[in-house]
Amino acid sequence: MLGTTARVRGRWRVALLSLVTLFGGLSVVMAPSAQAAALTNVNWSVSNNQATATAVNYSFSFRAATTGTIKTITFVVSGAGLAGAPAIVRNFGIPAGTVARVGQTITYTVTAAASVAANIPIYVEFSGLTNPAAGSYTTSITTQTAAPATIDGPTASNAVTMAASNTAISVAVAKSLTFTIDTTTFELDMDPSLPALADQSQNVGLTVLTNANSGYTLTVSDQAAGLQSAASGNPTIPKVSSGKATSVVFPAAPAFAWGYNATATGATADAAFSGSKYAGYVSGAGEQVASHAASTGVTADTITISNRVAIDYATPASVFTDTVTYTVTPNYN
Repeated sequence: MLGTTARVRGRWRVALLSLVTLFGGLSVVMAPSAQAAALTNVNWSVSNNQATATAVNYSFSFRAATTGTIKTITFVVSGAGLAGAPAIVRNFGIPAGTVARVGQTITYTVTAAASVAANIPIYVEFSGLTNPAAGSYTTSITTQTAAPATIDGPTASNAVTMAASNTAISVAVAKSLTFTIDTTTFELDMDPSLPALADQSQNVGLTVLTNANSGYTLTVSDQAAGLQSAASGNPTIPKVSSGKATSVVFPAAPAFAWGYNATATGATADAAFSGSKYAGYVSGAGEQVASHAASTGVTADTITISNRVAIDYATPASVFTDTVTYTVTPNYN
């Protein structure tokens, strides 16, 4: 009988432990969970809605939805760019406290946590804030206990538009250069027996009008052979110099040479042509004869190229031809 009794007691102990375990499980499952309510009548306004404006006041008003002991109220402005060091201007419906901003979040901390009944209106105003960039923003407001535990919120406010305070203006001006030549071909009829026909000149007038900010350069070049004849042996009239670096005063008659001189108004002629000196044309890329360091403005620059040919009886009777090329290079930088 004693053995039987011991076994019975053992079974009861096991059953009792099972009951305690079951009861403990039921107590966890049935615990109520807190659900934060939405604040009502949430409103946000600013004293200056210009984008990036400084020393702006932000005012917030709302009504509590749930009775609770409030320790902090957070105001999270959407987006990015909020700045400044806020200060409390006015508080109503909530006791005095302190304020701080970290990033987009402004936190009002009540000095002594206070119980606020449901539907009580709360108003707080902060100064010293700097608006974010232009755009539309809202603020989410949350009330919390000291725990912290959320009482109400987060609840979004009305939208506030930060307006741009400037106008971006872009005016595109096309690059422009106008270049003219008043003489595209000329012929000099020469006779070594007559002084007036043995030394002749022909001017070619050029104009340049450009809005290039850093002006332009003018170069001239000719064919490699220069003034050359198609007659037997392809005779040439020699150039007065090998280029502007060796420019010279044109030789007096009798002479057997040709060259050019450059003068300018508005532009600057190369110093090689000062003192009425002449140079022989250079082929290929040619040589710079004039320049202007800025835009010409409304008055065109004028450059005169004076071509001069002198012959004597050493010059074969024939037709000598050459082609001179003028190149204007604007600098719009």
